[in-house]
Amino acid sequence: MLLETTLLFKTMLILSAQIGIVFGLAYFCIFKARKAYETNTKFFGMSFRAAMNMKRDLDLVPFIEPPKEFPIKMKKYIQKKFNEETKVIDKAHTASKEANSREEVLELMGDGYYYVHGGDGIVQLFAIWVLTLFATTFYATTGISIVTGMTLFTIQSLAMGFLLGIIMLEMDENDGIKALKLVLLITILAGFIGYSDIYSFAENMVLQVVLLFALLGMIIFSLIRNFMAFSRQAIRIKAIFGAFLWCLFLLVDFNILKKQSGLGNNNWDTAFEIAFTIYLDMINLLLEILDAMSNS
Repeated sequence: MLLETTLLFKTMLILSAQIGIVFGLAYFCIFKARKAYETNTKFFGMSFRAAMNMKRDLDLVPFIEPPKEFPIKMKKYIQKKFNEETKVIDKAHTASKEANSREEVLELMGDGYYYVHGGDGIVQLFAIWVLTLFATTFYATTGISIVTGMTLFTIQSLAMGFLLGIIMLEMDENDGIKALKLVLLITILAGFIGYSDIYSFAENMVLQVVLLFALLGMIIFSLIRNFMAFSRQAIRIKAIFGAFLWCLFLLVDFNILKKQSGLGNNNWDTAFEIAFTIYLDMINLLLEILDAMSNS
């Protein structure tokens, strides 16, 4: 029965399921964090204290509780530097020490050391997300196996959902929830305009070139941002521009969906590829909106 449905239905079925996983898990993380705060427990290795935003809404602040038993393991990241004695550049590495008293803890903290905690779980989750994201991209563009591709897509969405929830908790989670709603609203509007084919966004080569160079500019700015400090205003302007850019990508991709439907490409491979593309548009749009909100 599903094989007889339209390409739009197939695409929206895949997209809705994956976005539902991501947004649902993000909200679940916020819900569990609030429960952890109310019951004075931990969530994902983090404890929470209460704060209040400008609108007097509850804003949870995550923090890592220091270990209560000695000895306490502490680490410090040491950047690569030139060694005057050996005349060679020492590689970057992580130094580890143990503190056997509160005085030693304070002394090590003054030297740049920090507590060893369960943050490795987030690093592993991020690694899983990166690997499955690239793998899903490969399967979506090649069409080798839709079953494998969908499995990887789902794993990627699960990892993204938890990471997104943690990102929202690091900022004002109330803004995060508003951003989720805003992305859904923008996607619905872009979908209606793009799929209605009022204007052939997908066939406008000038627009395609402008979007390509704008995206390259965004990537270059993000790379430079890792090495240079920018003002909050500059970052916010970039985020607003990025959000506008991904709105245009949504219009183009929904228009591509319409064009593919007209060409008779009504199959699950095409639906998977387009759904994944729109999914990336939505996630990038959300991240830009969150970046703009956190730098307002």
